[in-house]
Amino acid sequence: MQKTLRVHLVDDDYLVRLGMERLFERLDHIELQAVSSTGDDAIKNAVALMPDVVLMETKVRNVDALRAVQEISARAPKVKVAMLSSITDFDVMRDAYRAGAVSYLSKYSVSSDLDAAIRMIDRGECIFSMPPDLERFPVAAEPEESFELALIKRLPARDRAILSALTEGRTNGQIAGALHVSEATVKAQITKIMAKLNVAGRVQLAVLAVRAGVAAL
Repeated sequence: MQKTLRVHLVDDDYLVRLGMERLFERLDHIELQAVSSTGDDAIKNAVALMPDVVLMETKVRNVDALRAVQEISARAPKVKVAMLSSITDFDVMRDAYRAGAVSYLSKYSVSSDLDAAIRMIDRGECIFSMPPDLERFPVAAEPEESFELALIKRLPARDRAILSALTEGRTNGQIAGALHVSEATVKAQITKIMAKLNVAGRVQLAVLAVRAGVAAL
């Protein structure tokens, strides 16, 4: 028999709460256990009710959302907190991860597969999504590692090798020679990696790799 998951929604926007409540009504074996509109209520309800998953908007009143995530993670460690937001800034996503959020879901995409997202979060399979697709940033749930490293560890070995070469300042030609592929292939692959990691250019990609400690892979 499939387990019924209990979810606590936190959002200070009435229309968003209403829309999410209607989405939950269509889900099987997933119960919307509680709805909160402020950070302090989010903490109180999460600790008192012990839901399986908390979906937390990044901007809530009274108590900052990241502070609320930290409090819930500390006082109810079995509760998995996921951010649910229209903000898709990388730094915000990273800060949420470091505060204790196991996932970061985009409001633009979550409605298409809310059931799957909640079940993945409950299993500890973290999702850092950007529109339009839900599974753009699936990462491992390892709080001791950086958000950047968690993202990169999910890339194929060839992509990680290219990232490592970029941090060493190698050109496309040098990378192509080391990997025994054409320069065009390397260029195309770098473009794909930038799309996966949501960075705009080669320099940003190299910086991200350095911050993540790619050499540790």
